[in-house]
Amino acid sequence: MAIFVLSKDENKTKIEDPMSPSPPAKARVAHARPGLARLLRDLGPELQRATQCASDEREGVLATGLPALDTLVDGGLARGRLSEIHGPPSSGRTSVALSLLAHTTARGALAGWIDGGDAFHPASAQAAGVDLERVLWVRPPGVAESVRCAERLLAARGFAAVGIDVGGREPEWEAQPTAVWQRLVRAAAASATALVVLSGLQRVTGSFADLALTLRATRARFTGTPSLFEGLEIEAAVTRRRRGPLRGPVSVRLRSASAA
Repeated sequence: MAIFVLSKDENKTKIEDPMSPSPPAKARVAHARPGLARLLRDLGPELQRATQCASDEREGVLATGLPALDTLVDGGLARGRLSEIHGPPSSGRTSVALSLLAHTTARGALAGWIDGGDAFHPASAQAAGVDLERVLWVRPPGVAESVRCAERLLAARGFAAVGIDVGGREPEWEAQPTAVWQRLVRAAAASATALVVLSGLQRVTGSFADLALTLRATRARFTGTPSLFEGLEIEAAVTRRRRGPLRGPVSVRLRSASAA
C-alpha cells in the first residue's frame, strides 16, 4: 500500500511505508500537487488495468460485504455516485467502511482512502480483510487538501471506491461551496467510482448525496469466560435516497475485528 502524506507544510508531501512504526528516515519529499501526480503516474499501469476491469461495471454497485446492509441498499453502494455514511461515535461507521474496502480489494479492485481525521489503522484494516496493497491511503492536513486529493484520485479513473473520512470537521465540510460537491459528483460519475463520505452526527453532503445511511449502535456482544468482546449490533437506515423509498432500520452484525 502507498501512503501519500500531505504534511503540515502544505508545500510538501511524503511517501511512507504503512507498516513502519515510525516515518522512515529518508522519506521522499516533493511539492504537494506534483508529488501526488507523480505517485499516480507510477501507479499508471495498475490504474489502467483496474479501469479496464471496471469498464463493464459502470452502472453497477459495490457490495459492502455485510448481507443485511447490502439488502437494504439494493446490493451495495452505487458506482459513479456519492453516498454518505454517518452516525455518532461507536455507531459502526469505521466497521462498515473497512468491510467495503475489504470486499472491494478482495475482487482485485483498487480503493483510495482520504483520512481527514488521521484515524485509519492499517493493522485493524488488515485484520478486517482489507488487502493493503490495493489501497492508497491519503492523510491531508485540512479540508481544502482533502478536496484536492479527492479530485486527483477520481480523475485517475482507476479506483473502484474513493472514501473521505471528514475526521470531525463536519462544519467545515458542510460550509464548502456548492461548486466543490458539484465537481466531486461529476468526477465520480465520469470515473464510475463509488464516492463514499464518512461523517458524524451531522451530515455534510446535503442534496448531493445519492444515498445517505444513518447508523446507530444497539448492543455490544460478548462471548466466552472471561467475557471477550465479539462485536457490535447496529441499526442502519436509508435516510436519503435520490431514487426509491427510504428504508430501515435493519439490524447489522459487525465482527470484533472490524468493530468501530
